[in-house]
Amino acid sequence: MLVAGCVTSSDPADSADGAGQDEGPLRVVLMADTHVIGPQYVCCSESDGVDNDSIMRTPERLSATIARINAIQPRPDHVFVLGDVLHDAFHSDEPQWYDANESAFSVAADRFAELEVPVHFLWGNHDYEVGCGGGPGTYSRDLAHTLFDRFFDAPPYTSVQAGGWNFALLNSQLGPTWDPDHPKCETRLGSFGEEQLAWLDGLLGEGLPTVVMSHHHRLASLASDENEGSNSDLTAVLERHDNAAVHFAGHLHRWYDLEPAGTSPIRHIILGSTRYDDDNFWLVEFERDGTWTVLDYAKPQWFTTCANTWSYDGEVVPVSGAAEQGDCSL
Repeated sequence: MLVAGCVTSSDPADSADGAGQDEGPLRVVLMADTHVIGPQYVCCSESDGVDNDSIMRTPERLSATIARINAIQPRPDHVFVLGDVLHDAFHSDEPQWYDANESAFSVAADRFAELEVPVHFLWGNHDYEVGCGGGPGTYSRDLAHTLFDRFFDAPPYTSVQAGGWNFALLNSQLGPTWDPDHPKCETRLGSFGEEQLAWLDGLLGEGLPTVVMSHHHRLASLASDENEGSNSDLTAVLERHDNAAVHFAGHLHRWYDLEPAGTSPIRHIILGSTRYDDDNFWLVEFERDGTWTVLDYAKPQWFTTCANTWSYDGEVVPVSGAAEQGDCSL
């Protein structure tokens, strides 16, 4: 089973990658919530049961996911990781400490170095340790930005242009809910900030079909009026651009496909976490005419933390009789 979508564009063939109109579709892998731990992590401080078990297996599950992605034929062009790359990663205020000591940063960087295609990182709530009002256990966002640049060559937010599409890698921890000194500080909720939303408005104004990505899904984000002015929130920006095709997110750890409604003016899809199952990724093809297709749409066990095992050796098909190896929960 496939799922497809489309979006209008002023010129979907115009791309900085220089690829020709007659080339095949852009192939992209999406994955989320790797939650890689380092040697400093001490079990077990998660929720009882599957959460405690799964967090201890995140490095091995990431390696298994990467091996599956490397085996895809034809090979994908890009991989996007939708945040929560790390888990319990901060143990010093000094960047030099992370150079001198193995940590979640170095463990994750070593695993992702095994990928044979370009990888791009979004930021999740576990990629920071920010507390409202500051205090013990709080590390600055600037430190996180320094370390992500050092270990993953990843800016706080950015875009990738390829195959006639823009991919907007948003950061849902840059708004007022993640400012320790802001009256709206509430780190259970994502927010984007006026500067980033103005940047997204400009990116969408280029007219290319655009995939919007963030770590926080819309149900866990500040719904409206996070800022003053015309870019008051993500909804306001997306509503004025019909070339925004789809919004992919993580954070929930479970698979959901939500039609436009309320504060989600475009289709909103939440991916399961590789923390629970190394099958939790999707292969999506993006065409130059503004259409897109999830080749393995039937793979997730919807509303759970698991997906089924599929083969990607030329043909994208389920593996018949494959035993489920993930930690599946509602």
